[in-house]
Amino acid sequence: MSNERSYEGNPAETVPICSARWHRAFTSLLLALSVSCASVYDERHVAPVFSRFSPAGGGIGTESVGGMFVSHKPGLEGPLDYWAIRPLYSKRVAENGNRFYWFLPPLGTYKVRERERVWQLLPIARYQWRLDEGDTERWSFLSLPGIYWAKTSDGRIVRAWFPFGGVADEFFSFDRLEFFMFPLFVRTERNGRRTTHFLFPIFSVSRGAGGLAWRFWPLIGHNRWEGRYERLFFLWPIFHYQRNALNKSKKLRETAWTVFPLFGQSSRGTRRNYMFLWPFFGYGHDPVTGYWSLDAPWPIVRFLEPGTTGGGRRHRVWPFYSWYEGDGLTSRWILWPFFNRRTEVYGRVSKKTTNVFPFWHSWTRDGEEGRSTFRRFWPLVRVTRGPDSGSFATLALNPFPPLEFIDEHYAWLWEIYTYDHAADEVQERSWLGLWRREKDRDEDRRSFSLLWARRDYTQAGARVRETSWLFGLLRFRKREGEGTRWLRPAIPGPGWPLARVPRSIPPADAD
Repeated sequence: MSNERSYEGNPAETVPICSARWHRAFTSLLLALSVSCASVYDERHVAPVFSRFSPAGGGIGTESVGGMFVSHKPGLEGPLDYWAIRPLYSKRVAENGNRFYWFLPPLGTYKVRERERVWQLLPIARYQWRLDEGDTERWSFLSLPGIYWAKTSDGRIVRAWFPFGGVADEFFSFDRLEFFMFPLFVRTERNGRRTTHFLFPIFSVSRGAGGLAWRFWPLIGHNRWEGRYERLFFLWPIFHYQRNALNKSKKLRETAWTVFPLFGQSSRGTRRNYMFLWPFFGYGHDPVTGYWSLDAPWPIVRFLEPGTTGGGRRHRVWPFYSWYEGDGLTSRWILWPFFNRRTEVYGRVSKKTTNVFPFWHSWTRDGEEGRSTFRRFWPLVRVTRGPDSGSFATLALNPFPPLEFIDEHYAWLWEIYTYDHAADEVQERSWLGLWRREKDRDEDRRSFSLLWARRDYTQAGARVRETSWLFGLLRFRKREGEGTRWLRPAIPGPGWPLARVPRSIPPADAD
């Protein structure tokens, strides 16, 4: 029997019967696949290329290129509240509408609040704009090479280009700053005192609050603020004489003189301090309070006993050993900077920290909200625990104290696995996003890219489990008390709807 079939339209053309069957089967398969693709409202896990998922707590999350591009939407509709091109850029929107941007972190930031904008790119430029009370606009711009431009609260525009010339108001600690061809001429105003400099720092005269002060550096100078301090120098830095804290009681006033660097002395009440070859050698004591200190030489050897003054205690033979106690802090170093233990107590909050640089860093904090802990064994593991939250990560390549911008923008490059939980929410992720888990009080979703996914939830008081295999081709549902039911394919899988099903069983019964 012939294995060929003639087409009625053209008897000369024939086609193998088996080819025709394969053609029909292939066409049917394409048709089935075309109606079985996951929609834009379904989960897709094709990491590291692209993933769209339902994060713990609800909303929509996306991730592509192994975690370089990420975004988050708090609901199924509406705008994004976070998106990033890591490690270059990120944008976060708070519930109150405030926005925060990172670009080239940690160099660039942009903060947007209702009445304030702050933009900076360290160390190149900084811009700040704000509305004061009464909707008065103020702004300032500072950039390299020494350019300053600002609008003051009274509407004036001030400009400066260092070192050529200009005017700046409320600049650093000065109320006003004027200069021309620095160091040729500089004039500053602060707290009611005006100081004029010529050939800074050689000539200066101060008038106004505090009285007259002047300087002809390095020959002689007299700096004073009536009722506060009086300071003189001659042949700077050799001869100095000072009287400080003149507005306080007699026993708290200080008198000091120095013949630099040979010898110096200061006295305050019954305390005496002596300096030899500053800053290397020094000794101080107070027979009334029991205070004494010794530098021999500084900064290598330093001992300080406060007596009854209430100050800090310090014993240091650097870099072998150092101990400090005071102001709620106790710190001990051995072979600086390798080993350090410190305890901090401030009010009802205490914190104990241990460092073995660079391998181990840990702290335990106890407060009114409970206990929080941090442990890092560099470069392998980082673990945090709180009263109702915690995290785990490996690898942990950052050897320094935790910095949020590093975890947000850079850690995804090296973290093989992360685990985070807060209250009843759990999130897990592997390197490149190949494995992901998003669990909350409503659903528990786990997925390994393209190969397998599982979803557990409750519906009408019954537990339901859905499973997806092989790009979403094989999907089935198993409901408590019922058999297994096959679901239509949803390529590339897993195809779960982004909207989570609310829990219908009390938590104690669902566990």
